[in-house]
Amino acid sequence: MKSVSSFRYEEVEGFRFGYSPVGKPKLLVYIYFIDGLLIDTGQRQMQKDIIETLKPLPVQQIFITHHHEDHTGNLAELQRQFDCAVLSSKLCSKMMEAPPKISFAQQLVWGDRPAYKGFEIQESSIAINQFKFEIIPIPGHAADMVALYEPNKKWLFSADLFINTYIAYFLENESIVDQINSIKTVLKLDFEVMFCAHKPILENGKGKLHKKLNFLLDFYEQVAELHQKGFAPKQIFKKLQLQEDWFTRLLSGGALSKMNMVKSAIRDFEVGKEIKY
Repeated sequence: MKSVSSFRYEEVEGFRFGYSPVGKPKLLVYIYFIDGLLIDTGQRQMQKDIIETLKPLPVQQIFITHHHEDHTGNLAELQRQFDCAVLSSKLCSKMMEAPPKISFAQQLVWGDRPAYKGFEIQESSIAINQFKFEIIPIPGHAADMVALYEPNKKWLFSADLFINTYIAYFLENESIVDQINSIKTVLKLDFEVMFCAHKPILENGKGKLHKKLNFLLDFYEQVAELHQKGFAPKQIFKKLQLQEDWFTRLLSGGALSKMNMVKSAIRDFEVGKEIKY
């Protein structure tokens, strides 16, 4: 089943795309358009719908927040359609030369994405017709992930930094401490609206992000404390009475799981990653 919808907030147009092989889509992807700038390109499973929906837009530039397949799935096709520049960070550009393999679950819901070369590197800011966005590195969910911040409008295009106040699972290579530090960095900015790539928050964006920060801090501190006492990952999982989404874990071959959150906390603790204050 597919779903397509849109909304407008001030000068920002948001386009929501969902796909599920069975039943109503639960995982939704948002693409944003503002004054000539298209932010991300959505999932390949919705390629025809995305291309058709975005066709009327006067896109002058495409910006990619990070290399994940639900953000880059239609990059080449949209670049050809609009014949425009594609911008990204240096690290994102490098990772897209040979994108990491993804699990069966990710291929099923999002679809894979081909390699891409030809990015114009932007590391500090993007100036478009009426607006100027600061580029804010926010690693953790992905090493190359960045946010776009418009200080005059108090808009934050937060990529996957938020998603929800509670996180059900991690990818294998995510860093919980990096995510905590990225949230702390963003919370120092003066923003009101958070254009999340999966769940836009049009009111009290900071409050919602604070809730996610508190969740991640509590989780990390509990896991680190038990790890110091000598408990193994499976024992920690049981002691914290965590519940695994076994369907997602099995379908992804373990690439997506709550156990990955436990292992991320242990890994970050062991390498001595520090939480910023």
